[in-house]
Amino acid sequence: MNGLVTLILVILITVKRYIAVYSDCTVVVNGEKTIKVQGGQTIISALSGSKIFLPSACGGKGTCGFCKIEVLEGREEATSIEEAVIPYKSIIAGTRLGCQTKVRSDISIRVPEEYLSVKEYRGKVTEVEVLTHDIKRFNIDLIEPKTITFKSGQYVVVEPVPGETRAYSIASIRRWENRISLEVKKVPNGLCSTYLHALHAGEELIFFGPYGEFYLRTNQSKVVCVAGGVGLAPMKSIIDEVLTEQKGRKVELYYGARTIDDMYDYERYIRLTKDYEDFKFYPALSDVEEIITHPSGFIFDSGFISSELSKRLVEGEDMEGYLCGPPIMIDTSIAVLRRKGIPSDRIYYDKF
Repeated sequence: MNGLVTLILVILITVKRYIAVYSDCTVVVNGEKTIKVQGGQTIISALSGSKIFLPSACGGKGTCGFCKIEVLEGREEATSIEEAVIPYKSIIAGTRLGCQTKVRSDISIRVPEEYLSVKEYRGKVTEVEVLTHDIKRFNIDLIEPKTITFKSGQYVVVEPVPGETRAYSIASIRRWENRISLEVKKVPNGLCSTYLHALHAGEELIFFGPYGEFYLRTNQSKVVCVAGGVGLAPMKSIIDEVLTEQKGRKVELYYGARTIDDMYDYERYIRLTKDYEDFKFYPALSDVEEIITHPSGFIFDSGFISSELSKRLVEGEDMEGYLCGPPIMIDTSIAVLRRKGIPSDRIYYDKF
């Protein structure tokens, strides 16, 4: 009999957790905003219905970890996906993923304040530029809202089909408030990148933002930008802000790729070295055995970008690092920056 009772309880719990139809529930956000939602949906879906957009770059699979929230009341046990992404101490404190936590009853949560100002944007693609064999730039004029304010280095989220989202760095100068650019590498069998690469001038695109803690800080430390491949995208805004708005501050760009054919916009940065004495550019090609000399006389070194950092940076100099690119490149470059004396809390990065 006890076994039968236990089985019935297990079935009831399963039905309640996965199958039950829930009534309306209340979500209290940051102790101020109260939202009525249909129970059973995820936090990220419930909030988006009220124009609060949590970041997500994995289409709700829980792998990116961007949509972290703090559950204050109505907390349930963390899912196995959350346990794999969130440190144990944070889970105990109530940290959860908005794409994994479901609204099953009234719940109170806290989200970062900056997410409350994130907006949904509609834009028109005005130009598509082929940058390399697998990278395109999309220049987008804003339709509604007509302007965007972002910090140099931040990103937006694109949702080409419901439930599938990806994050892309804003690859334009922030002074251009009525338009943005996105630089997208086509990933084999990648749903979002394939969708974007099929866009043409005149078509519209919906995106959300801006997001991200990867943005330029204001001080007088030398800015060390490290980019791999399409990780160059956010550096355009960062470098422009330093050179035009923080004059006298030094900035260096270390740009790595396999071959020169995998690089783009390098001629722009060669020109900047001639126009601004506070800007230095150090490109490196990992799959090239010999140094390449550009027609301008500029040198493209051979080897990994981390080696270029090790060779060029002066230990103990007042610096901070901004890195964007593949995880291996970022990890090896961070190790070099730490050896050069840059503390961990002054190294900012965005892995993809």
